Amino acid sequence: MSQNQDNFKRGTAELLVLHLLMKEDLYGYQITQAFDEKSGGVYTVLEGSLYPILYKLCEAGYITDYVVPAGKKRTRRYYHIEEKGRVYYAEMLGEYLDITEAIRKILDTP
Repeated sequence: MSQNQDNFKRGTAELLVLHLLMKEDLYGYQITQAFDEKSGGVYTVLEGSLYPILYKLCEAGYITDYVVPAGKKRTRRYYHIEEKGRVYYAEMLGEYLDITEAIRKILDTP
């Protein structure tokens, strides 16, 4: 993966995490798999890169987490988007769409 792809990913990862959580509560591994599957393997996020994003979103109150048993000795930490996160997501999505439209115009692409 190129440095340019890393830069683009850093700027969109929060938006995409919130988008996935708008649909359903997910645990970390499910989020990384959704990135990979939905992007056809182009946009992958390792769990080590994902968790700082999740912690940041939790600290800001955009998402919350809860633990569910997953077998005899295991648990899974699920993430849930809160109303504050839904508002933040809508703002971020609007900004993203505005910026990508402006970039498209600058690049003279349809």
